[in-house]
Amino acid sequence: MFSHTLFSFLTVALVASTALAQVRHRDPLVVRHYGVRDFRAAEQEQRHDMLAARANSNLRFNYGKDKVRGVGIGGWLVIEDFITPSIYRQTGDHRVIDEWSFAKYTPYNKAVQILQDHYDNFITESDFAEISAYNLNHVRVPFPYWGIRKWRGEPYIKLNQFEKLKQAAHWAHKYNLKMIIELHTVPGGANPYDHGGHTNHTNWLGNEKYENRWLEILDVLAEEFSQSKYPAVTGISIVNEPNGDANQIYGQYRRGYNTVRRHDSDAELLVIIGDAFQNPASSDFWSDKFSAPQFQQVMLDTHIYRLFDPPSIALTQDQRIQYYCGLKKGLAKANNHLYTLIGEWSPAFTDCAPGLNGRFLGHRYDGSFPGSTRRGSCQGRTGNANQFSRGFKANLKKNFEAQADAYSSGAGWIMWTWKVENHNADEWSYRAGVQNGWIPHNPTHLDYHCP
Repeated sequence: MFSHTLFSFLTVALVASTALAQVRHRDPLVVRHYGVRDFRAAEQEQRHDMLAARANSNLRFNYGKDKVRGVGIGGWLVIEDFITPSIYRQTGDHRVIDEWSFAKYTPYNKAVQILQDHYDNFITESDFAEISAYNLNHVRVPFPYWGIRKWRGEPYIKLNQFEKLKQAAHWAHKYNLKMIIELHTVPGGANPYDHGGHTNHTNWLGNEKYENRWLEILDVLAEEFSQSKYPAVTGISIVNEPNGDANQIYGQYRRGYNTVRRHDSDAELLVIIGDAFQNPASSDFWSDKFSAPQFQQVMLDTHIYRLFDPPSIALTQDQRIQYYCGLKKGLAKANNHLYTLIGEWSPAFTDCAPGLNGRFLGHRYDGSFPGSTRRGSCQGRTGNANQFSRGFKANLKKNFEAQADAYSSGAGWIMWTWKVENHNADEWSYRAGVQNGWIPHNPTHLDYHCP
């Protein structure tokens, strides 16, 4: 069955790609056949045929046709201070800034108690039921590699994170959600951020020891979730936000792809790759990589935030909307080659959330972040939504709707994040957004659309 499906896919793809190449190069025979007036319609039709051929697969969700609308389950199995500030606060130790230092400096029994209580209670089955009730169809669940294995010298605490991940997959299926597993941390560290596990440690890329450990973790994930008992799991995101040379990262992605496909030869699971900070809406870096037929069912994941650098902080509301909407055509074009998902984004437009930039590091917006220039006060721009002004909520609403519209030109979107603890930063919470009116109960019902 698979060989027949693959043959059909390749045949249709070859025909479609040949016709599309003729149209793109203004082949006189094609123009004469269609007529100049119908040229654009013909090109669009051929692109549609290509997408339809790509969608004829064993994937567990129809990514060639149906749009992803989802939310990230942040701060659960991978701790982020701005989402669950009580985790590190309970230690009473200011040296604790990430999961490495949490495990290193916190007495073991106390650390286990804090984490286990968090894993059991921060996210439960009721969250998945509520996500489904909000007319979303995907969840993206970040996972720490040490939930499967840690190596000598690593203080990380391995508990039942892997069992919780499996449980999440069953909850997703029960509530008709699809689930992307996202390897948020890798051995050695792929980026210097606190959510990578070990702040300012980026040793994964180019280090054979760490790269092989990463592949070992991927092997376990692929072997487990390629099984038919996890019908909700549609893909594995193989490394989150890697820093470094994009060509070198691409080489590692190829190794990761092969590792997943070793257990998933029918390509039921997407292999999801980060864009290595080469946004496909404005860069053609990925336009000739992971092409079929050598590679099957690869998704490109790009993260879009305009709040972590001075130029972004300085944007006016109109400029932000113009930027978001300006991505629409580029994302649609990128999606013709690889499924292009916006896997993280937010309606938030300041970095005022406590702990967002790292524990104790302050904020660029109010000038408390090292080396930053003050733009204004963070008062009323983070925290409990009850303290937000009508104008602030209106800006959040338009930011959400402009992005939801623009990002649907690709494969779809997954907003970061589902909820935060004790209203620490409601502007980042999908749940709080629905409850307070800046996110519609049904995300397809938008009042604003990009021009």
